[in-house]
Amino acid sequence: MKAKIIGVTYFTNNGKKVFDKLKAECKDLIIEEKPDDIELSVWTKEAFECHTPLIFICATGIAVRTIAPFVTNKLSDSPVIVIDELGKNVIPILSGHYGGANDIANTLARALNAGLIITTATDINNVFAIDVFARNNGFKIINKDGIKDISKKVLNGGRISIKSKIDSTIVGQVPKEIEMVEKGKADVIISDEVASGFTLVPKRLVLGMGCKKGKSFKELLTFVTCEYSIEYLREHLYGIATIDVKENEIGLIKLAQFFGAKFLTYTSEELEAVAGDFTDSEFVKNTVGVSNVCERAAVLGAGLSTRDLVLEKTADNGMTLAAATRKTIDLKF
Repeated sequence: MKAKIIGVTYFTNNGKKVFDKLKAECKDLIIEEKPDDIELSVWTKEAFECHTPLIFICATGIAVRTIAPFVTNKLSDSPVIVIDELGKNVIPILSGHYGGANDIANTLARALNAGLIITTATDINNVFAIDVFARNNGFKIINKDGIKDISKKVLNGGRISIKSKIDSTIVGQVPKEIEMVEKGKADVIISDEVASGFTLVPKRLVLGMGCKKGKSFKELLTFVTCEYSIEYLREHLYGIATIDVKENEIGLIKLAQFFGAKFLTYTSEELEAVAGDFTDSEFVKNTVGVSNVCERAAVLGAGLSTRDLVLEKTADNGMTLAAATRKTIDLKF
């Protein structure tokens, strides 16, 4: 799992012990404790606005009552996980699939050697979940109400048909519950245009970014919105790509989480291997080992191997930005 920033709150000394164990064991998570000087409701509201995953170490009822005013949309709500104060059970209670709460809860349960309590039907029956497929492949879900109909069909032993109207490549084994079709009607349409019925629209934009250490989320958000609106990025942004030395850069990770985008990192060798002429910088070369980060990272993040940019490098106040778009989409099952 790539680094995620997760907010945690607890209310007792036992809860503090669970929190400390999570900090010690979960090396791939950046765990932030709720500050004492911020009210719980304010902290929760801000986390939901930034789509930050939340962990409540307490009774489930406390968590439910706290998050209730901010729950609006299963495709954008923060993933929320509850852990009892002795760390015996880990329970994802919101955004288990599209938000990734189930995956995070699995990581937490292993770290605590705790029981993992999953309630999503497709998981406990070990069958295909269309919203997990959409999340993993960077698809926007049109008609989210159709998720339950597709899941119901699979859970009742049926097969669902998927038709791809885009340039795509199947990666991995197609599950037995899935039938890929080329003609006729299908339960799921993958298309750049919204079709009638349940449609998955690929998010194609990839931002390549570099920045000086410590650039804040607000600075980075202001920078990227000089080129693209927040609304456009929420609709179209697949990922934010950068070099691996920035894999724990808080501002960049928060920016990716804010847009519900993937956070992608590459080594200097991988970036250097991208073919084409890029905007080179000797300073960057001496600092991180490759002469250009943002343009090369955008190309790699889009699944390309040669220079093909929709936005060339732009820079401001220690931040750089470029963009590329995904062309052939891998359908990962």
